[in-house]
Amino acid sequence: MIALIFATQQEARPFLALSQAEPCAAQPFQRFRTPLRPGLQIVISRIGKVAASAACQAMIATHGAQWIVNAGACGLLADSLGLSVGQLVRITTAQEGDHEVFGKRPAPVPCDNQFGADLPPTRLVTCDRPVFDRHRRNACSRLGDVVDMEGAAIARVAMLNQIPCDMIKGISDIAGPTDRKTLLANLDWVSEVLGKWLWQRLK
Repeated sequence: MIALIFATQQEARPFLALSQAEPCAAQPFQRFRTPLRPGLQIVISRIGKVAASAACQAMIATHGAQWIVNAGACGLLADSLGLSVGQLVRITTAQEGDHEVFGKRPAPVPCDNQFGADLPPTRLVTCDRPVFDRHRRNACSRLGDVVDMEGAAIARVAMLNQIPCDMIKGISDIAGPTDRKTLLANLDWVSEVLGKWLWQRLK
């Protein structure tokens, strides 16, 4: 079974519509099934690393997921890659940007199995708080190319369970001081681009 994990209903909505998915559970998180693609479940984890970790572990341990795909919006950190808002990227490694163990940052988790090999490869940084100030953006840009709030947690849970994990992200903003409004303004159409791409590959 494939578990496709989104953080929010808004990010998942275009894919749910295209796949004609129907709810199959509401607690502890929303799950959907589509009659057009047996063996696929769509999961709304809610925002943040803890929620994403719990949803990923439940899909593996309770529902038998054998492949995790995480999709959603991200902010762009790397100005030198030639990427722009609206583009899709595939994540090669995911690293927590705000977590240390005895002063050492955990190593990045590989999460690229060539799903989306036609998309630009990028490194993901995951933080519990949104990155919308210049100082935090600069610090995160030393660790990766794009930033979100769930991906590295999902990648680590999948790795611990020895389950393959792929991530496809849509760039919604450039994680700058004024980009909170930009993210909200762009989220629907970026999610539309992402949903169409995912459905073409997963159907």
